[in-house]
Amino acid sequence: MADESPTLDLLERLAAASDRMTIDALSRQIGLPEPILRGRLALLVARGWVEADADGSSYAIGVGALRPLGAYLSADRTARLAGPILGRLRDQLGESIRLVRLDGAAIVCLAVRESAHDLGGPVVGRRFPAISAASGRAILATRGAAEIDAIVAAGVRAHTADSVVERAELDAALAECRARGVAYERGEVLPGVGCIAAAVRVDGLPVTDAISCGAPLSRLTHDHAEDIAAGVRRAADDLAAAILG
Repeated sequence: MADESPTLDLLERLAAASDRMTIDALSRQIGLPEPILRGRLALLVARGWVEADADGSSYAIGVGALRPLGAYLSADRTARLAGPILGRLRDQLGESIRLVRLDGAAIVCLAVRESAHDLGGPVVGRRFPAISAASGRAILATRGAAEIDAIVAAGVRAHTADSVVERAELDAALAECRARGVAYERGEVLPGVGCIAAAVRVDGLPVTDAISCGAPLSRLTHDHAEDIAAGVRRAADDLAAAILG
């Protein structure tokens, strides 16, 4: 039922928003009656996890929400090991590098090393549809058909004019990833931004993570894309080796 929706969903919506969200927008997206929604927001504001404007009509994620996020990330061994690897690849390619994890039908960013060309802004903790993002496709390409069927059956929503939503095209993108070892998307999640990703494959463990590189489409020439593809594959292999080590 709507009034039993987890508060986490509310925090995720605010974290993913590019600007402050109004009560009306939050109510429509989450499906909670306004009185219940205001009650939950009031508790989050009191904790410092959410910030409200003076008249309580719009809200944004608060600095206090970084405390539980930071505690989770500091305890995550993969995220800790990935830091130096992401930094080296960022310096080599001059583009932003991210570590992401599959969470249901979405991917969530665990770590990022941003470049001066970054168009996406801060993304740690933000969620994107796995089937549309290159990093999600890199992970899903290792999964069984039943899991992919369930995600697609739940609905694939276009985020930009370039988003792929047809099943045949999505299957082709996953097949290409299996053949090439990297997944691609061009402007399907963020307008004007392309992404190339490789799954982190650790022997004996299910694939849950990927390393991705995002770049403005204006910079994503054929040669640069090939360099990025090689770089994310190498970084994913390095992280897998570090996890085993």
